Amino acid sequence: MEDQSPARSSWFGALSGVAGLAASVWLAYLALSQRLPEPVLAKSEGLAAAPKLTPCVMDREGYWKGRLFGSAPVEIDWTGAALTCAGNARPGGNGLRLFFAGHPAAGENRLVMVLGIGAPVGDLAGREHPVNLTLIDEATSQFFHAAEDRCFTRVREVTPLGGDDSYRVEGDLYCAGAIASVSGANSVTLGEMAYAGRLTLGGD
Repeated sequence: MEDQSPARSSWFGALSGVAGLAASVWLAYLALSQRLPEPVLAKSEGLAAAPKLTPCVMDREGYWKGRLFGSAPVEIDWTGAALTCAGNARPGGNGLRLFFAGHPAAGENRLVMVLGIGAPVGDLAGREHPVNLTLIDEATSQFFHAAEDRCFTRVREVTPLGGDDSYRVEGDLYCAGAIASVSGANSVTLGEMAYAGRLTLGGD
């Protein structure tokens, strides 16, 4: 029979708190680096910060449209100034990252999507690419992550924008099966999604 003493329960509570903190730190790493959790932890190189998200307004506005299924389904139809977006090179130059964020309800909490695509900008359009996908729900502090064998994007169009190395990237996103929360037992399922965002290479 297991020991159910108060001291043992307190010890398990403290351990759970430490595990939760470690998971939160690791989730933040995933959201920024978009790399799989393997040898990268042993590397001493600095972690590149995510770019600043600004209103997704271009000559042709950016958008994020689709549906999330889970305990609380979310309809997403965010366009232009109602959506913030950004994009840059992945740390180490291994492909690209696209960031999107919007507000599913009144308040300051956002839903954030990060796509990591392991291809250069010249190879994006007209092809299907595996992606690392991270979803961040600020309202519940949950992170959901799917590696490249689970999610894919078909990039329909890459359009140069005014300014050096700046592009509008438009495509579709789909995933095979549910995406698990890294820190718990919850999961979300993506309906087919469509997006258009801003990618800026070079500089910060």
